[in-house]
Amino acid sequence: MLHICKKRKMKPALLFFSAGFLVTMPGNGLTFCYDEPHCGPASWGGVCKTGRNQSPINFNIRNESLLQAENAQLYYSRDYGQNQDFILKNNGHTIQAVSRADLTSTSYLQGGKGNLADKRYIFSQLHFHWGSSNNLGSEHTFNDTSYAMEGHFVHFSDEFDGITHAINSNQANALAVVGVLYEVSKVPNEAFNPILRVLRNVKKSGERTNGTNLNLVKLLPKQNERFYNFQYHGSLTTPDCEEIVLWNVIKNPDHISQSQLQQFRDLLDAHNKPLQEIFRPIQQLNNRKIHTQDFEHFTMKENGGIAENREISLSVMI
Repeated sequence: MLHICKKRKMKPALLFFSAGFLVTMPGNGLTFCYDEPHCGPASWGGVCKTGRNQSPINFNIRNESLLQAENAQLYYSRDYGQNQDFILKNNGHTIQAVSRADLTSTSYLQGGKGNLADKRYIFSQLHFHWGSSNNLGSEHTFNDTSYAMEGHFVHFSDEFDGITHAINSNQANALAVVGVLYEVSKVPNEAFNPILRVLRNVKKSGERTNGTNLNLVKLLPKQNERFYNFQYHGSLTTPDCEEIVLWNVIKNPDHISQSQLQQFRDLLDAHNKPLQEIFRPIQQLNNRKIHTQDFEHFTMKENGGIAENREISLSVMI
């Protein structure tokens, strides 16, 4: 059942990154890798090794005892669905797309009735994980099945001044990350075009460039299509693996063409080797509950420049 919410004026934007933001994200300043014994996932220490709420995980949807259905609501702001200027950087581990927007962001997700902990989460950055073959690359899996790529839409709670403040807080739910799976298709995904147009400018580690017309919503599940969200409490998937993330992994995969994916695989790491197999292995669930949500739509209506967000009633359907 779909309900229309009252119109709400947008709150003032929050400052979320400085000129040094791109080099202060987790892992950028740390020595870690994915493919060497001395710096690969098995060698990651601290919470990465001892934590009980680590990510990524496998969603065993055949085991109903692990799943907890719930009703919830989800909103997104007008600017979340607008074309944005962005900064793209190769940090040696992946690529990051960060909204420019005058160093502020009015792109946010907001939950209700328990979803997203009833908080507003400001968009911070988008990055991807992928592998060298089409059946490996995603960090999360469903029934032990991997996908070719996974996008992470990283948000921080508006309780904090920015992403670094949120991470340093070490508070549960300081971050909310939306994980989107991509499978290889014969049909290109036009939503990737703003990134692909400038991707060649960041082939080497440390390179950065500017881009335009990135639309976050177009990289999420298609509007007016039902999708299924799996929510759980977890961690960052790179050191220091802080357990501060409210994960929302969408079961319905989107698509990317073989030629589009190859452009990501051709990027180079800090040692001028191809950026491939850049995903952390599956971690133990350790009795955590997975909250399942069935979204009828992911959409937003505008009226005179003011976002009129639609409230979505949810029920579980696995």
